Parts: sequence; structure tokens; C-alpha cells
Amino acid sequence: PKILYPSVGSDGSTLFEMVSTSAHKGSLVTKVVAVDADSGHNAWLSYQIIQGTEPVLFTIGLHSGEIRTSRPFVDKDTTKQKLIILVHDHGKPHLSTTVTITVIFAENIQNALP
Repeated sequence: PKILYPSVGSDGSTLFEMVSTSAHKGSLVTKVVAVDADSGHNAWLSYQIIQGTEPVLFTIGLHSGEIRTSRPFVDKDTTKQKLIILVHDHGKPHLSTTVTITVIFAENIQNALP
């Protein structure tokens, strides 16, 4: 599979996604978009969070790639979250790729900048 979004820079980094600290459970954070060169069943893609700062803060749609909040943000949560997303096809053998996404919980861009 090839990741189309978020785009990855030449240094392997992605831009960050900003989410309001008042976001409700189920709020859309971003969507991972990928394609596969195969066709039919082999080209079906699955998405999963394989690692994260606090992965329980997020869910990902198994086939949609939509990343959503799984609960509201609380003060004890880390404001900068890193998620590693695995995308794999259904070929035999499975082929896969990963993308790292940084999510910042902040009310405005000034609060998000270091």
C-alpha cells in the first residue's frame, strides 16, 4: 500500500493535526488515505493503531482510516500525541506500510507551537 495522506516529507515527518481540547467523543481528527496496486479482494486495505503516546484516546476505522477521539481530552492527558498507523492489504502475503501522525490538543495555533 502507498500512503496518500497525510503526506510525508523527505525527512519522514508529517505535519501535525490540531484538535480542540473541548472535542467530544467521536470527533474526527484526520483520515489516513492509502491505495494499493492490486485489484479485488487483495486491494482491500485495513487500518490500525499499532503504537501511540496514549492510544486509548483514539480509534481508527478498520476500513475507512478515519481517526476519531474515543473520549474527551482531560487535563492529565499529554497535549502532544504521536500515533503510528499500520495499513495493510489482504494479499497473500500481506503487504503493509506505516505512517506516524502527531496530534496536538490545543484551542489555537499559538498554544500548539513550542
